[in-house]
Amino acid sequence: MSALLARLKTIPYLPLLTALTVLRLVTAARADLVPDESYYWLWAQHPAFGYFDHPPMVAWWIGAFTTVFGHSPFAVRLPFVLSFIAASWLMYDAARRLFDANVAKRTLLWLNACLLLSVGSVIATPDPPSVLMWVFGLWALARLKASGNGVWWLVFGLAAGLGIEAKYTNFFLGLGVVAWMILDRDARRWLVSPSLWLGALVAMAAMAPNLIWNATHGYATLAKQFGRIDSGGFTLKFLVELIISQPLLLNPLIFVFFVTAIKTWLKDRASTLTLLIALPVPLVAYLFVHVFHDRIQGNWPAPVFPGLVLLAAASAETVTGTWLRRLRDWAAPFGITISVLALVYLGLGNLVSLSGAAGLSQGWDTVTGHVRLMQVTRGAAFVATVDYDTEGELSFHLPDVPVIGMAERERYGWPTNEKAGQTAIIVVPASHTPDLYGCFDDVADLGPTSRGRKPNPRSDFHLYSGRLKAAGCEIAD
Repeated sequence: MSALLARLKTIPYLPLLTALTVLRLVTAARADLVPDESYYWLWAQHPAFGYFDHPPMVAWWIGAFTTVFGHSPFAVRLPFVLSFIAASWLMYDAARRLFDANVAKRTLLWLNACLLLSVGSVIATPDPPSVLMWVFGLWALARLKASGNGVWWLVFGLAAGLGIEAKYTNFFLGLGVVAWMILDRDARRWLVSPSLWLGALVAMAAMAPNLIWNATHGYATLAKQFGRIDSGGFTLKFLVELIISQPLLLNPLIFVFFVTAIKTWLKDRASTLTLLIALPVPLVAYLFVHVFHDRIQGNWPAPVFPGLVLLAAASAETVTGTWLRRLRDWAAPFGITISVLALVYLGLGNLVSLSGAAGLSQGWDTVTGHVRLMQVTRGAAFVATVDYDTEGELSFHLPDVPVIGMAERERYGWPTNEKAGQTAIIVVPASHTPDLYGCFDDVADLGPTSRGRKPNPRSDFHLYSGRLKAAGCEIAD
């Protein structure tokens, strides 16, 4: 025990990091699930090697922890909070290997001051697994560079392959290694090393389950995700949004030191900086292609953020100007304060009405209460929905009632038990106008319900009952 306590004392900022972790856990327990989280929970009830929207790792995490810890928002989110602890340790060790203890300490502190990572780790989406696998790969490359031991290519291959099981964004990690070898002559020596090619085989083996699933399902996920590249016409309206939002999500003060790191690298092309600069280049290039025809969601670049934080931390150790030193000193207090306020705000979900994306988690108990009442009084065999948000939330809140998504059935790759002639309660968001008569006879209007206090198409619903014409029928919206 004394040895453990002595080891704990060596962890930098331990009281602060512990307090932040406890706050994340409390927030994870108190806030109800937003629709995307409940949708991924629904996946976890039907284990598979792939799903329509994303690879399966998010569902694997949720399934494993809810099996052990039960049916609750806390159990759903717990692995994602813990993943931030793992990513923090990996980045701390990578910083020590590539630089020194001071850079490692600052990296650890600034990760918790990075707004997207610090707050985003509480939300159960594919992003925390994607970030962790990217960080795992970066850590392996740091060990490779520090030791010169080719066995780390096998570890990197495992990280890169598992990253594909998390989110297809991680395809760009392997391309980042290609960029590294283009920019760094010393790195090219690995091209003749068997260990690099063995690492590639490990990567292929790790990503194979999802790729095989796609091959047997018409490449559904690959088509959905990479089909975005040519969607929409040329526009400049999303470029300014991207340029403004990403520094804010990183932490604008940390972003200043990322810029100084780029300036330093352009002057001396230091090999260590080259690795960290090269890895995000392919993903950033893809995003700058995409932004000219569609919006870049704020979370998409999340996997590269830990590396950017490390770059910024390394640069911050060398600044000499007074104003840069002041910015360096304020980066952590600024980012951690904003993160704490955001986490507290999310955790107040059961006490106050939240706005924006946070409000998407609220009021579902009211809706499901009305649905349950109608299901019992009408003797309905199942509940039908016409959008995946409602499908996920009702499934989570009514685990003992069959809830079946009858629109966009390609999203649901699992069998359902509805039968012709059965009565269903049909839940329709106010923003949707589906053709219920194509699938149901004897449609009856059961009135409105809402998860909000004021009328709003995003929170209002209309309930109907109907007798199903045929199993597998798909509702057209």
